[in-house]
Amino acid sequence: MRRVLGFFLLFALALAAPPPFPENAAGFGYRHPGAGVLSAGAVLPFAPLGLESGASLYLAADPGLRAAEGYLSLNLLVFPGLAVGPAFGEAGGFLRLDGVKDAAGFGLGLALGLSGGLELDAPLPLALFAQAGPGYLRGFRLAWGVGLRAYPAEPLAIELGADDRLGLYATLLYLW
Repeated sequence: MRRVLGFFLLFALALAAPPPFPENAAGFGYRHPGAGVLSAGAVLPFAPLGLESGASLYLAADPGLRAAEGYLSLNLLVFPGLAVGPAFGEAGGFLRLDGVKDAAGFGLGLALGLSGGLELDAPLPLALFAQAGPGYLRGFRLAWGVGLRAYPAEPLAIELGADDRLGLYATLLYLW
């Protein structure tokens, strides 16, 4: 049983966010309607099959902490440096673990899918990213996310996005 579980975990990592490219980052922000957001990202210290890997963590809670939710996304870039005209793109996959605590109780979920991104340099460095795949959290659903990350001044970044877990959100990130 351990071998089967290990195989599926490695398979998920081998397939494998928002964003698909790994960056060391930490930040805070706001989610509509009315919740604070904490986010963190990290380049993982291992490269299965020589591929870049990363993780992203997003947590959101309302001011009274009556409801909280979040997700951890493990990303793996299968194609980390695609040249798309004057821009660079990435393609890979994600394995996402979801957790939610609200009036309906506590729930855990899982999603697996494809992710991609496009990095633009002019006039302000930008990164566009998207992900989609099937998932389960209190029933089957589509796990999706889209976003834009702007780099106005090193080491700061601003991320605007929307996904099936957090809705609309904006975060200010510190990169290192």
